[in-house]
Amino acid sequence: MRADKTLHRYCYVLVCSILLLSLPVSASADSFEQLRKDSANIKTIQARFVQKKFMKILTKPLISEGGFYYVAPDSFRWEYVKPLRSVVVAYKGDTRRYIVSGGKMIEDKTGGMQAMKIVLGEVTGWMSGKFDQNPSFAATLKEGINTQITLTPVGKSMSGMIEKIEITVSKKAAAVKSVKIIENANAYTQIDFTNVEINKGINGSVFQDVE
Repeated sequence: MRADKTLHRYCYVLVCSILLLSLPVSASADSFEQLRKDSANIKTIQARFVQKKFMKILTKPLISEGGFYYVAPDSFRWEYVKPLRSVVVAYKGDTRRYIVSGGKMIEDKTGGMQAMKIVLGEVTGWMSGKFDQNPSFAATLKEGINTQITLTPVGKSMSGMIEKIEITVSKKAAAVKSVKIIENANAYTQIDFTNVEINKGINGSVFQDVE
């Protein structure tokens, strides 16, 4: 049971990061209605990221680096390159995860994809900017130097996994700056995005070829 819960948490963090980077990024957005309107303009996204996992029992965070590609409506590639390489790709409804084994990339069939698909089903509404319409979350939007959206789980579906998610959008750069996924008082994951490019052409082979 504990292993299943850890796997579900890992999948949730990954999928949240993928979908939240698809956040509409209008520098003038000041309401959820505006976010929904802006989301219609997003066709592709690509970016680099640094992910830091903080836990009270760790003297320093666990750091991972990688890249992300997304083509509307449902193709994505989330790839860790450091410290260990792994890739999650989704293309035409088929989601797969690959890990390094024996110096080669092989498909991971341990069951993690089932958990990911369950989570993906809960948050696909975010792709169209419906941050305040997902019954699994209560959403708030706060304006300041940057725009901050806070998503708080409601009900018991996320109990023990996620306390809240904080998304920071830079008004100046009109791009998602970071996603902070708070699991509990002793653990959270911070993902910072750089080199974000919107609506730049992406070759379809990115979502099919894993070497």
